[in-house]
Amino acid sequence: MDTIYNLAIGLLNLITLAIIARALLSWFYPLGRDRWSQLLLDITEPLLAPVRAVISRILPIPIDFSPIVIILLIQFLQNLLQRAYLGS
Repeated sequence: MDTIYNLAIGLLNLITLAIIARALLSWFYPLGRDRWSQLLLDITEPLLAPVRAVISRILPIPIDFSPIVIILLIQFLQNLLQRAYLGS
């Protein structure tokens, strides 16, 4: 059980870091031009695109809040996993 919990938390942490890296890189570097940034797009876009579509309907502004929403959802999921693991 420890291994599954640690693997799940580690995977969620990696996804969070990938989203943060993508957001930061998008300010300075056009994504998708090399294989590393394309990999970052391939990892994060399936999570960000649906949230971006919903947010764009609610808030029709040119600022993309989807990374923040996804990171908050990941933190919520990690909190649920931790509570389930510790039995609280």
